[in-house]
Amino acid sequence: MLDVVTALLALLVFLIGPHWLLDCIRQAELSDTTGEPLSGLTWTLAAVLGAYLIGLAFLVLVITAVRQTAPT
Repeated sequence: MLDVVTALLALLVFLIGPHWLLDCIRQAELSDTTGEPLSGLTWTLAAVLGAYLIGLAFLVLVITAVRQTAPT
């Protein structure tokens, strides 16, 4: 049961993550144009960490798929 919940959570992050990343990048650009470099840096860091999270979610999905198809 825990494998199913983990896979569903990773799939949710993998599907919703790119939209969130795009919003972070837009917010970072908006902050830079309004003259708030610290806010822009914060949003850029959030985008980088979000990309890392999407990569981890993809890795979890691949590992879960391999574990389900591997012979025991």
